[in-house]
Amino acid sequence: MSTALLGDWVNPLYETNMLQTPSASFLRAEARAIHRQLVPVWRRRTKHGRVLSLDLPLGDGLCLYDLVADKPEPMASTVIEDERLTALLHALTLQERQTVVARATADGTTWTEAAQIVGVDDPKSFGERVRRKVKRLIDEQQRRRAQAAAVNKAGAR
Repeated sequence: MSTALLGDWVNPLYETNMLQTPSASFLRAEARAIHRQLVPVWRRRTKHGRVLSLDLPLGDGLCLYDLVADKPEPMASTVIEDERLTALLHALTLQERQTVVARATADGTTWTEAAQIVGVDDPKSFGERVRRKVKRLIDEQQRRRAQAAAVNKAGAR
């Protein structure tokens, strides 16, 4: 409000010794505009989700700033040559893929920690869900491979 009081609305007050309606409206509009500018970014409304402060505590003495990558994601520029891994990753959503990559690239990371690195709301249940889904997809791939091998073996006789 004090910033708005420094504006040009005061000139008519000096000239007429009265605050007229247009000046009061200008003061209100300027106060609203300055208020919008001073609202912290993490409190502003967005269409696509929340904006979080880097100081957001995550527990265990960690904050969001500690988890922000300072270098490109290790798998970002990698071409995956193993078709089984490619098929597995294509069957996952973006957050699930990020969790798998976080689990694979960090030494000793649990599924819960990998999900926490990705920034999901409930890392424990999400990490467990991704673990079960990956296991199910791998089992399905192995079953299909074994079935194809049996068909090829029977066809070769």
